[in-house]
Amino acid sequence: MNPTYKNILKANTLFGGVQGLTILLSLVRTKIVAKLLEEEGIGLYSIYNETREFVHSTSNLGLDVSGVRGVSAAYDKWEEACSDEEKARCRNDITLQVAVLRSWVILLALFGILVCILLAAPLSRFTFGDSSHTWGYILLSPAVGFSTVTCGELAVLKGLRKLNSLATVSVLNVVAGIVITLPIYYLYGIEGVLPAILAFCAASMILTIAFSRKAERFQLVYTKKELREGHKALSVGFNFVICSIIGHASILCIQAYLNNFASLKFVGLYNAGYTLTMTYAGLVFAAMETDYFPRLSGVFANIKERTDTLLKQQDVTIMLATPLLSAMIVVLPLIVPLLLSGKFESIVPMAQVTTIGLLFRAIYLPNAYMSLAAGDNKTFLFINTVGAIDILLVLVGYEMYGLLGMGIALTFQNFLDMLLVMAISRWKYDVRFSTRRIADLIVFSLFLFATYAVCLKLDGWQYWTCGITLTLLCTAYSILKFKQGK
Repeated sequence: MNPTYKNILKANTLFGGVQGLTILLSLVRTKIVAKLLEEEGIGLYSIYNETREFVHSTSNLGLDVSGVRGVSAAYDKWEEACSDEEKARCRNDITLQVAVLRSWVILLALFGILVCILLAAPLSRFTFGDSSHTWGYILLSPAVGFSTVTCGELAVLKGLRKLNSLATVSVLNVVAGIVITLPIYYLYGIEGVLPAILAFCAASMILTIAFSRKAERFQLVYTKKELREGHKALSVGFNFVICSIIGHASILCIQAYLNNFASLKFVGLYNAGYTLTMTYAGLVFAAMETDYFPRLSGVFANIKERTDTLLKQQDVTIMLATPLLSAMIVVLPLIVPLLLSGKFESIVPMAQVTTIGLLFRAIYLPNAYMSLAAGDNKTFLFINTVGAIDILLVLVGYEMYGLLGMGIALTFQNFLDMLLVMAISRWKYDVRFSTRRIADLIVFSLFLFATYAVCLKLDGWQYWTCGITLTLLCTAYSILKFKQGK
């Protein structure tokens, strides 16, 4: 196998393994929560949690992502330094970059809390059609601040390449979610949704800070001159603000539309189907931000190296993703009742067709990070704006075919987004996709469509025989491609 493939696979295995462990730990929690809250409770949780994400992502100015670039660049210089004097100077620069990032994160966390309080009434009217949840959103505001601090500390760990710490804290956060939230749901049912979100966000913040302090001692800066060091990250972050507003507003629009024109129960069904597919795709996509993005940022100035980094990451992601997606399509009728309950069986057709679209997302994500690594704010904004708008196709799918139509729309959206970022990579960053790579994508796509056709047309022993056979053939083809190592 190509040595570069081995390194990428190692990172994917680490974070994919962590994600797998996270998923296993989540099995019990998901099952119990589905039993305790049912569809309506999950719908309420989805709206509250998405609103928290909306306000948090809007108010943090994108420092959780753009802040990684400054810390990562300082860390790269320290690694490359030759003399002790140069290393000491670079070490001081790392300390300054981290302190500036943390200082801005604290300020933006307080800002986010204030924004959530001020927008509580409008958010309640938008998502629920009245002001009945105004106090709910006011009480949710501390969770926004906790989330901002957590993401800031994760950015420190990513910039310093503390991959083991990132993996550990990811698992511990899930454990905290089980230990803290399940008793609340058991005691209070649907009334415990808001307290559970607050408790979980607080616990995640405390755990993440505990690990990030070991990587770099906690200190802040206070002077205007020092705070201005974060100006570049803030200017990049402005584009994240716009993207976050558009992206989360689109998701909130979908949830509000379903809540007002269908029911809170339908919101729960849609969110369960969407989350189920996206969560398990995290087995493959988990290493994208933690490993791939810092590597891409470090070599971006070299056209050959950045192209090679992108294409090899794309290759490995597709090879890992497709067999897992094929298997997921086959076993969804079993795992939905297992992970949730029989009341959620109606989401199976939606989840199966949505899973096909995750192959296109495996192409989309490595290419989408190109503009981010380049600091190309306009292109980054354009890509994310298009992605945020075309997800509204889900509402068209709902009006036509209900839940199944929403799954079809999500797959079509991922396909459109993939074509867009591939065109941009070719046009702006001179990335050439070989005929062989395009042929591989077609072959992998055919595997998934064939598996879905089997699930759609067959049942009983024929369903399982053909579905498992196609998954094994897809796995064999992926292994062959790994060994060839383009």
